[in-house]
Amino acid sequence: MSEIPMTGAVAEYRGKRFEILFGGDDWVALRADAGLDMPDAFARGESPNGPGNYEPWAKVPMSALDGIVDVVVSGVLAGHTVSLQWRLPDGRIGVEFVGPPAVARELGLDGDQYMGWTGLFAPEEFSDIRVEETRRA
Repeated sequence: MSEIPMTGAVAEYRGKRFEILFGGDDWVALRADAGLDMPDAFARGESPNGPGNYEPWAKVPMSALDGIVDVVVSGVLAGHTVSLQWRLPDGRIGVEFVGPPAVARELGLDGDQYMGWTGLFAPEEFSDIRVEETRRA
């Protein structure tokens, strides 16, 4: 199975797609390996990504981007639709679920009906992965 995308904003920069980690009024920080050539980058650093793990980023001006795409990814887990939100370094996928507490408990999720439910699952536990993309104007 190819890598499952995650929900979030993606920047198109010089013909490639990069996850947007955070941003300001006129720049974004793209998830980019330290050795990757990014001529427009004006700062580089790392952000925590789980215990003992860091992900490298590069800040680039918004004007250097070819576009931004909002990606929404859902999958079916034990017959119920969940939102695929993040991936841990070990490959597990973090999900969010908004729905009945009985279903959340059935899925083994943590949380409550007010703040939502979350959990971690192996990629092979999902079926019917759906990816919707919306290009920002």
